[in-house]
This record gives sequence, structure tokens and C-alpha cells, in this order.
Amino acid sequence: MRPIFRTAALAAALFGISQAASAQSVTFDFEDGTDQGFGHKFGSGDASETFPVVSIGGSLRMAVLRDGDFQEAERIAGADGSPFYLAMKAAAADEANYFISYDYYIDTSAFGSGAGTFLQLGTYVNSGSGYYAQDFPGTGKDVELSGTDLASGNVFSGTITESFAAKGYDMPAADTFFRLGLIINGDGANQVVHFDNIRVFPEPASLALVSLAVLPMLRRRRCRSA
Repeated sequence: MRPIFRTAALAAALFGISQAASAQSVTFDFEDGTDQGFGHKFGSGDASETFPVVSIGGSLRMAVLRDGDFQEAERIAGADGSPFYLAMKAAAADEANYFISYDYYIDTSAFGSGAGTFLQLGTYVNSGSGYYAQDFPGTGKDVELSGTDLASGNVFSGTITESFAAKGYDMPAADTFFRLGLIINGDGANQVVHFDNIRVFPEPASLALVSLAVLPMLRRRRCRSA
């Protein structure tokens, strides 16, 4: 094979690897001004509920009101080939190396007399075989604010990133339907949480290994074409 064709073939292979890796990751950043398919708990998908998207600090975020449902919002996918489905399918096969991440923003100054005495955040998963698990309660809660926090008028924000395995999730790899949901537990009528950059993605180190495996291929081909 001529060097130019070898390079083209390698580029095509690398492109395929890149596409496969990106197809197994998904980010919901709400920058299109919509809730990007999130709906009501155990509902029929996007049409089951619409969440407002607002601009905070130059970023669009999905606002989820604590309305007493506990499982307050979720994203679902069947075997539709979507990035979300492929990411959840890959996560089900490798919980130790797949992660759930999200940014949260809680402005307690807007809660007023409906601030409540506690507010807790977590996540849950559900799949087609009936498997269900939640990162909650006990020490598994992602975020917990006390009555003092909620009455402070302060903003609480941050990023939660944890592997599926660390959350205790063990979804059956053969399933072809998945839910990923957000838990808000509290007792204040005005409590609302703004979410951003909700992600399902592989451990960055696993992608780095792909790059390390490709570099020797590049070196060998350069030597042969020299």
C-alpha cells in the first residue's frame, strides 16, 4: 500500500474510533433553550413534562421544582441509536468506568418563606428489565442542605461526578431501555434546583489508552514510508 493510502486508511480508522467514543458519551447542556428531552418521572418521555430553561451566569440551565415527586425529572431512551441510549448501554456494560456528572445551582435567596428545613439531591436509574437503583438515601446523597443553609440567602453550586459503580448501579447489560433521573428531596414549597451539563461518559483514562495504542501505529507507518 502506498504511504498516502496508508495515511488515509489510518485517518479513517482514527475517525471511526473517535466517532465511536463520542457516540458513547452524551451531554445535556440546554444551550438550545429546551429541556432536551427530560420529562416526568416514569412518564412517556419528553412530552410528559416541560422544564423551563433560564440563563444564569451566562449559561442556560434547566430549572426543576421540588414538587413532592422525589424522582423529579428523567431522560429515557429505547434502542433508538441516540447518543443517550448508546452511552447508557455502554455504561451498563462497564459501570466502573462510566460516570454520571452534573452541575447544580441553588439560589436560596429566591426561596423566601418556602425555603424549608432540608434539601437533598441524588440520581436514579431504571432499565427495561425492571431494574431500579438510586443514589439515595444515607451517605449516597449527592448534595444535602440544612435549614440554616436554606435560610442563608446564599447560592450553593458545584459539580457532582461519580461512576455508576460508585453509585451502586448495576444495570443489566442486555437491556435496551434506560432511564436516568434526578432526585430532589426536601420540604420547602419554593425549592428549585437548576441543572446544567448532565453527562454520561467513559473514564477519560480509557480514551487516553486508545490514543496510546494508536501512537505506535503512527510511528510504524512513518518508519515504513521513510
